[in-house]
Amino acid sequence: MAESYQTEDEQVEALKKWWKENGKSTLLTIIVAIAAVFGYQGWEKQQQAEVDAASAIYQNLLTATGGQNGIATATQTATANHLADTLKSDFPSSTYARFAALYKAKLAVDAKDLTGAEQELQWVLASGPSAEITLQAKLRLSRVLSAQGQYDEALAQLQGDTGTYATAYEEAKGDIYVAQGNNADAALAYQKALELEQQGTNPGSNPLLSLKIQQLATQADAAVTPAEATTATTDSTDKEA
Repeated sequence: MAESYQTEDEQVEALKKWWKENGKSTLLTIIVAIAAVFGYQGWEKQQQAEVDAASAIYQNLLTATGGQNGIATATQTATANHLADTLKSDFPSSTYARFAALYKAKLAVDAKDLTGAEQELQWVLASGPSAEITLQAKLRLSRVLSAQGQYDEALAQLQGDTGTYATAYEEAKGDIYVAQGNNADAALAYQKALELEQQGTNPGSNPLLSLKIQQLATQADAAVTPAEATTATTDSTDKEA
């Protein structure tokens, strides 16, 4: 329609001709564009509705385990587990579902169901969580595996990039080494954890770590003392002889 027309009738005829040739495709394009806009808005509303529903269920889960003085009854725990299962089944790709599985793992540990806790944490890791949730789940899984005597598997969970959890990961390694009876490696891991903690924004915030290091040092001194006493006695006997 770039031509020049002398009269209004010529312009009208040219417009009619253009519309006849291009009108249908243009109208279809407009309809598709409008449908896409409304479709996207509908999708956004649906997504937000799902997030709101998942959030409400998770809040009910937390409320259910509030209990009296922080201690939940058997009924409340059962309710929390049911709500967690609902989140996992109805909103499996949501962050709330992963939080729910982490919470179920905690409840399982409290109930001394380590196998159940392991299953929940494995579910979290298999669900494609964020890096933050992955680090949390692997740390907790290492503790659960260690409690079951699966020390090599527990240590395997603590390998690789540890992000902001470096201190906690090293301390967890130390705990596993202690459980194995490997105090030498435990001391090294605890010392590294202490160094990482001192480099952080809140040094000295983990007195338990310092206590673990002190206990290992005390055990090491106790182990050396009898050997020294035996050597001293032998030397004295030799001299008298």
